[in-house]
Amino acid sequence: MSRSVIGAAVLVASLALAGGAAHADTFRQQVAADPRGEVDVSNISGTIVITGWDRSQVAVTADLPGDTERVKVTSERGRTQVCVTYHDSDGCNSSGGARDGSSVRLEVRVPRGSELEVSGVSADITSRGVSGSQQLHSVSGDINAELGSGNDEVNSVSGTINLRGSGQDGTLHVASVSGDLSVTNVAGELEARTVSGTLSAELATARSVRLNTTNGDISLNARLASGGSVATETVSGDQNMKVSTSAGYSYEAKTFSGDITNCFGQQADKNQYGPGSRLEGTRGGGGGGSSHLRMQSLSGDISLCDH
Repeated sequence: MSRSVIGAAVLVASLALAGGAAHADTFRQQVAADPRGEVDVSNISGTIVITGWDRSQVAVTADLPGDTERVKVTSERGRTQVCVTYHDSDGCNSSGGARDGSSVRLEVRVPRGSELEVSGVSADITSRGVSGSQQLHSVSGDINAELGSGNDEVNSVSGTINLRGSGQDGTLHVASVSGDLSVTNVAGELEARTVSGTLSAELATARSVRLNTTNGDISLNARLASGGSVATETVSGDQNMKVSTSAGYSYEAKTFSGDITNCFGQQADKNQYGPGSRLEGTRGGGGGGSSHLRMQSLSGDISLCDH
């Protein structure tokens, strides 16, 4: 093959590659929004990054890898909707999806006080700087979020969930099937559950804590408000509990075949007619109006301490 033919072939290949690279597109749009309105964001595959800012606007940026994806942005009556749609979709609520395995990176800036609802299938979700209530849902994507005060709900089937609260009183419901859960600096009420993932919670002053796993371990470090309560349950997972309160608390721990230990020097009562252990008592008073801890497991171990 002559050099001129080789050179022509290289040129054609280079132009083809350049055309393929140019095929990707960047979407940008900005709309006016209520500073305390609702923002609904959805993306099937890729990433979703939400950032709160001090503007009454929603700004959207998306990297679109092909010509089958597009972004739809609408804003009316205090509600802004942002979604990634595909060639066989005619709107945000349609069932069309990414059939070619493409992923879209979606970045959305929202007013800081917005109420947020975000959903994805295999999309990872990140949220920061939003003080309004948040509902974050993904099937197989990971979720990392900073939570303000408010009523928040977070769940993923197989993704890992990491949540950081503001230390202000609120209500948080979080769930996963096989993904691990981690919650820090949350105050008020926490309800968390998982099947096979581990569950770790470090809480500021809490009123009510309910934690449940099947064969995942539970680790809790919390300070309870006066009259607060903790209820934990596992099937085969271990529980490591560190709970303190200025008013004291009463406690009861039960396990069928696991061990119960504590830093109080108290011995658990063994069932003399079969398997099973039980530990009951009070710390720091533990009288009327104090907090209460109830822990139970089928085959997991339970460890309790107040420091």
